[in-house]
Amino acid sequence: MDEMRKKIIIQEINSWKESRMLPEQYCNYLLALYGQGELPPSKSNETASKKTTSFSGC
Repeated sequence: MDEMRKKIIIQEINSWKESRMLPEQYCNYLLALYGQGELPPSKSNETASKKTTSFSGC
C-alpha cells in the first residue's frame, strides 16, 4: 500500500479514536494493522501520562 495512503488512513483512525466514533480497542487494532504492528503514541495517552506525572498530591 502507498505510504501516503497509509498515513491518511492512520490520521483518520486517530480522529475516530479521539472523537470516540469507534471503541478504543477497535481503533488500536486498526492502527496496529495499518501501522504494521507498530502502535504510534496517541494524543490521549500522552495527555493522560502528563496528568499523572504533574499531580503533586496533598
